[in-house]
Amino acid sequence: MDQKGYVMSGLTILLIIPVFLLIAVFVDMVHTGSETQSLGVQSDVTFYTAKDIEGNMPILTEKILQKTTDNVVKTGIPLTDSRNTIKNSLQEEMNQLSERYGSSENINATCKVWSVNPTSDPFKIEVNSTIYVQKGNIAHDEHISQNISIIDLNYPVQDPLPFIKCKNYGKITNTSTKISYGSSLASLLKAKHLKNANVYENATSPLFIKKCPYDPYIGHGNSPYFVVLKNCIDNGYFHESSDGSCFLCRLEGKTTCSHYGFETFIVPSNFSNSRLMFAPCSSEHVIFDDYVYSGKGIIYYSDDSNYFKLFLDNGHRQKYGLPMY
Repeated sequence: MDQKGYVMSGLTILLIIPVFLLIAVFVDMVHTGSETQSLGVQSDVTFYTAKDIEGNMPILTEKILQKTTDNVVKTGIPLTDSRNTIKNSLQEEMNQLSERYGSSENINATCKVWSVNPTSDPFKIEVNSTIYVQKGNIAHDEHISQNISIIDLNYPVQDPLPFIKCKNYGKITNTSTKISYGSSLASLLKAKHLKNANVYENATSPLFIKKCPYDPYIGHGNSPYFVVLKNCIDNGYFHESSDGSCFLCRLEGKTTCSHYGFETFIVPSNFSNSRLMFAPCSSEHVIFDDYVYSGKGIIYYSDDSNYFKLFLDNGHRQKYGLPMY
């Protein structure tokens, strides 16, 4: 081969080398791109799985609150530690949910429920948890605190306190909206040697916990003929109260507690006359307490032959904007 041929061969090799380099770079870019895309998919999966678990927490909590309360209502037996009871039940549900992700999506998911507590809003409870999700090389770890309603219409919660307190004093029944005490409440009050306990024969109170929309509460007494107060009683509403117990403590049979709670009215049966002046106060946290005080009767509605009364002390009258005595 002459000198010219050697020069051409050398040039050909030099030209081919960049082609191989470009191919190698392209293959590496494709490989890197695939890895990046895979990591991106894993990242999306872990994030949305964590959010799905977080979104299921309120629903599962509300179901547990309803089931737990229904059992207390049915038996009349209070819980010894409502926060731990609900926490443990919720942990079981979250464990089952996490296992379903592992079996169907090949994801390592856990949710540790740390605590269940009252909140500054007595119609909500606080649930603290940590969610951990891992898929491949991507992990998501997040601590969350959620305030969960106890008054969701999909999972209505009954008031457990009357069923606990009246358990040993006679039959107490519940209709679709009300608790009917029969003779049980009057028997409870007679056992405490309280004057005029008979006014609570066949008394009623709300069955399901519902927040009163008439806020501020002082407006209950401002309308002509106590229309707002009557509507509140007819609809069975509950009111925020620093004296009444919170929901979690109600499950333990407590009438008062250190948390911000709520209260409702226990309504005597109608009267054929308006002369009775004093009887045990119609606020349920007073009636069920160990130290019951009296209230003066106030007629909030009457027809041709019946008078409908509440018996309220001046503290409760002031709260609801009713005339003092």
